[in-house]
Parts: sequence; structure tokens; C-alpha cells
Amino acid sequence: MATDHALTAYEAVAADYDTIVEDPYLLRWVTFYRRLVERYGSGGTRLLDAGCGTGRGTLALRDRLGYTVAGCDLSPPMIEVARAKPEAAGVPFVVADLRDMPDLGSFDVVTCMGEPLSYLADGAELAAAFAGLGRQLADGGIVVFDMTTLGSFRRDYAVTRVVDRDGRFDVWRGGPVPVEPDTVVDVTHDYFARTGDDAWRRVSSRHLYRHHSDATVRRELAAAGLRLVAAHGVEGRKLTDSVDEDACRKILYVAARQSGGDAN
Repeated sequence: MATDHALTAYEAVAADYDTIVEDPYLLRWVTFYRRLVERYGSGGTRLLDAGCGTGRGTLALRDRLGYTVAGCDLSPPMIEVARAKPEAAGVPFVVADLRDMPDLGSFDVVTCMGEPLSYLADGAELAAAFAGLGRQLADGGIVVFDMTTLGSFRRDYAVTRVVDRDGRFDVWRGGPVPVEPDTVVDVTHDYFARTGDDAWRRVSSRHLYRHHSDATVRRELAAAGLRLVAAHGVEGRKLTDSVDEDACRKILYVAARQSGGDAN
């Protein structure tokens, strides 16, 4: 299937993921999501975090919102890591593919935070994912998700970067350049950790991200039987009311079922 490359990538890094991907901005993203849930949500307290990875965001959403949470992800090894966290006791983490979502329950909020939707190959897969997320919604529920902008792909993904983190090195190599709307960006990530005076351990993963433009997102939401409730940009540390594919790092969307109907 089209996202088999994502399975391969995360099988390679699952055991080390929480060390490799130290996201200093996680709580900032959770804060943005909390604001949108509080502003547009129905007041219910059941949340599904789709594409949850190792569950860090899921647990942070639980702690910040006080909700009952569940999580799902395409990668069995990532789900195993999520389940093994002591603080995850009692949280259902299950394996599920965004393109073919099983019935996981009835939730007041469904989130998809970070990169999961960027692994989907085209508009048809995106519409299938939106429909599957919509099927999890209780009456009055909302889906909240983010998309990486064209400007962010150009500045942060289709480049070569090397970061020294106290003797651990991350190397990102991305392309092609220039990045065009609704196209794939091919990124290889190498993580090097010292294991001895002259020895290093290397963990490599390849990620094929697709830019889904704002126009594509809006079109495929409608195709999936969802209506757009709101769209907000992220510029620096601010959540804005404007959406700009070049200036914004991310666009955060809120969607709900079409009035009087279910998602297809």
C-alpha cells in the first residue's frame, strides 16, 4: 500500500523514537489543540488521537484537557512503545490505518497531530482518512488536525540540516528543490549516538511526505462528508486567524460532520 514506506520508517526507529524525536514544542502544539477544542468543541470529554505514534501527544492532551483518551497508529512497534509507558495504564492504544479506519468508538474530539496525514499519497487517500476520522465522531463532535504548509516544506524539509545535541547528531537530507504544491518531499533522517570513545550507532529512516495544499484539504473534506468549521495558521509561537501557505508553519483545521448527515 502507498504508506508502506511509513511502516518501514517507524519500524526502524520505534525503539529509539522518544529519544530521537525530542520535541521541545510538543506542549505548545497541545496548547493550540486545547484552545481549538475548547473554542469549537461540544463540551464532551472523549478524545481519540489518530496517528498517535508513541502516545506522547495523546497523554499530553489527556493531562491538559482532562479527557478520557484513546490512541491509534499505523505502526505496531510504535503502539507497543505507547502501551509500555507506565503513565499510559488504562489508555487503549490500538493499531489502525488512517485510510481504512475501523469503528473505534464514539468520540467528542478526534485529533490527528503532527505528520500522519502527510504520509498519505494523494487526495483520494486523504478523503478516505477524513471519512474514517469522521465516522468516529459522536453527535456534535469535531475533528482537529494540522497540515504542514508549502513554505514549511520548502524551508525545513527540502534542505540538508545537521544538529548537534550534546554529542548526538541528527542529519536531515530532503528534496527535491523547489517544492511544488501537492507534491512529495523525500526526506532521509540519520541519527547518530555515541556508544564508545570511537564508536557510534546510526539509526536511519526515510520519509516520503506529501504536501496537501489548503485547497486540496478543503476539497477532500467535502468529498468525505465533512464541513470545515475553522482554519487557523501557526506563525512562530502564535495561533492566528489567517491562513498563509508561505508564512505559516502549519495550518490547523477544525471539521465536523455535514449537517444532517454522516461522513461517507
